[in-house]
Amino acid sequence: MKNIFQSLSMGRALKWSGFLVSTGLIVQLLCLVRIHPFSFIAFLGIGCPLVGAGIVLYLFSILTQSDKPQA
Repeated sequence: MKNIFQSLSMGRALKWSGFLVSTGLIVQLLCLVRIHPFSFIAFLGIGCPLVGAGIVLYLFSILTQSDKPQA
């Protein structure tokens, strides 16, 4: 069974991780604009997991990158 991180190319995984992190930061920024209890829940429930998923995907894409020797 092929690992999902090995099926993604390095560039594609980096694009996805960048998208997740930037989306999470935009959500967090929008939550800071409005002062409401739901904003805090959205900050923690939506923004932080998106940023965390982007960071984890970035780290896994670096770890699973296979350096194939060129002949």
